[in-house]
Amino acid sequence: MITTEKTLSEVMEILRQRGYTEDFNLLVVSASYTPDKHCININDLVIDKIYRFTGQNDPDDEAILYAMHNKSDGAKGVFVNGYGTYTDTEADEIISKIAVHENDADDWTIDCSGNC
Repeated sequence: MITTEKTLSEVMEILRQRGYTEDFNLLVVSASYTPDKHCININDLVIDKIYRFTGQNDPDDEAILYAMHNKSDGAKGVFVNGYGTYTDTEADEIISKIAVHENDADDWTIDCSGNC
């Protein structure tokens, strides 16, 4: 897990440039993140990177972001949850079922300006 000085929105933009465009938070609402509501097998999801954001002045700003991909369809996206007191237990339950294959040696918070 990486703790970064960048904001959540800055890291999300960098991840978007790296192709992480899907909203995996939709899995909390249904078993899918796709517009056609195609059911997703949670075992096909893999967490590539985890970022923790600390609220420097406000604990309400604490969050955790998961960059992940789907092995079956190649989709890449993000999943965001509160951290600590403000965590969403349903989101935690979903995340706990997803495999993590994270490499902290690669700093994805560096802006690649679309050349990723």
